Amino acid sequence: MNADITVDAKFTSCPGPLIDLANAVAKAQPGQVVKLLSTDPAAPSDVKEWASAVGHTVLATEKSADVFEIYVEVSG
Repeated sequence: MNADITVDAKFTSCPGPLIDLANAVAKAQPGQVVKLLSTDPAAPSDVKEWASAVGHTVLATEKSADVFEIYVEVSG
């Protein structure tokens, strides 16, 4: 999956990855896709909860080795 913005939050723990993602999403345009890279095992559920609360869409969550790739589409 292609992303317009990539946020590398590997090796940081909660709430670091979510804060980094929220900052990137705040700067993104509606319709853009932001990819979060995280090694925090709580990241997938944290991002899903956050996205639901603020109105963005989690498009996919993939795991490669110990790194989660979480794709979020920015809402308008």
